[in-house]
Amino acid sequence: MRKLSGNIEQNALQTEWSGWIRDVVHAFGLVDVMRPDTWRVLAPLAESVAAVRWLVGQIRRCNTMPPELPHEEAKFYLLAAFCPDNRVLGFLIDTYRHYYRTCNRLGVLSCVRIIAAVSGEGYSHLNFLYNLMMGNVLREYRHSGPASGKNPDSSFLTDKDFRTLGRLLPDFHPFEFRDRLQALRQQVTGNTTSEELARACCMSGSAFRKRFKQEFDIPVSEWLREHRKERIKRMLLDTDLPLCQVAESNGFNMSSTFSDYCRRNFGSSPAQMRKKSEPVKES
Repeated sequence: MRKLSGNIEQNALQTEWSGWIRDVVHAFGLVDVMRPDTWRVLAPLAESVAAVRWLVGQIRRCNTMPPELPHEEAKFYLLAAFCPDNRVLGFLIDTYRHYYRTCNRLGVLSCVRIIAAVSGEGYSHLNFLYNLMMGNVLREYRHSGPASGKNPDSSFLTDKDFRTLGRLLPDFHPFEFRDRLQALRQQVTGNTTSEELARACCMSGSAFRKRFKQEFDIPVSEWLREHRKERIKRMLLDTDLPLCQVAESNGFNMSSTFSDYCRRNFGSSPAQMRKKSEPVKES
């Protein structure tokens, strides 16, 4: 931020904004981006709409792309958030969209932290950006699932990120771990792996397995085995799906392997299980 501030101060020397920029840089020294109670010092400076317009123009020229480490320039973004001007709002939107498109977790979290807090103080000009952020967060939260483990578009945000976003965004309520698993239960197939479940919960495989064991007191591998057995039994006894389709949807490529599995776990072949479940015809 020092380099950008220096460049802008230098550019401001020949303009009417040099004194204003000095006040901005001084105010930045009083601001802690992680503490919203320190932000209000920037609000009076943001009332100079023409000055803020000039500033965001300078930022765009100095940085054609937002920085990879967004916390270094978050104070500029914060100052702009207090300014109720459409041109300045465009800068806020473009910066956030860049971070979202490039899957920059720190950038997204930094922008959300600022916009959620400032808009909550009654700055209604930020409503569009807040709603855009909410839509993106909900998309990321709901997008991935265990059946889409091979989907390259799975969320770049982590479980920890979503819990942070839940604290920042009043309208976002992420599931607790147990509730999330319950919501995913209907999507679990006989082919689902613990790694796919972990991705669906936006967690690493090791963190997910540890959390699962803590919550349910059984390994996730055992839970998946039991779920697979229940699913196979339900599909055999409660549906008319062809046996080959039941086998394939539960990860069996050969009917003989599926038959052996059913004999080991249920004491009968798939055909025998289905026949036993059929109602006895009256003579």
